[in-house]
Amino acid sequence: MLGFNIVLERARKGRQESLMRLYDCCCNTVFNASYRIVLNAQDAEEITQDAFLKTFDNLSSFSGSERDFVAWVKTIAINKSIDLFRKHSKEPFYEEIDNTADRIEDDNDDFEDYPIERIKEALNNLPDGYRLTITMRLIEGMEFSEIAKQMGIKESTVRSQYVRGLEKLKHTI
Repeated sequence: MLGFNIVLERARKGRQESLMRLYDCCCNTVFNASYRIVLNAQDAEEITQDAFLKTFDNLSSFSGSERDFVAWVKTIAINKSIDLFRKHSKEPFYEEIDNTADRIEDDNDDFEDYPIERIKEALNNLPDGYRLTITMRLIEGMEFSEIAKQMGIKESTVRSQYVRGLEKLKHTI
């Protein structure tokens, strides 16, 4: 099996099999990240394809490991997902709310006793701002500052949405 750097170099030269190997290494991860935001498989597939097209168009500027590559493509897909979500949203999904950031605890043991399907269903039924914040923080592992930057909102708003979303999620499941 060829190493990542060899595959990357061949992909930069336009070799189809290498481009497909790069695609195959992370297409499921990228699709899942997008799907968790847009909640529509067809949209997530299109976003995944668009993210890879953008990535392949800019391969010459990439330098890093396979892990960095996956994170790069995933970030592009998340940004495209957020853009699509905003485009279809009639109302802002984040509102400035009081600062509850001091109450943040990233102790997620509260969810260990519940089946994953029940958690997913409850998460998908949350208001969009809560769902997106929890998804990006807990599932995608993003920092509050990253979420705030990508969403174009204050970090304190992200933290508040996160705390309130977790409280609502705990009461829902």
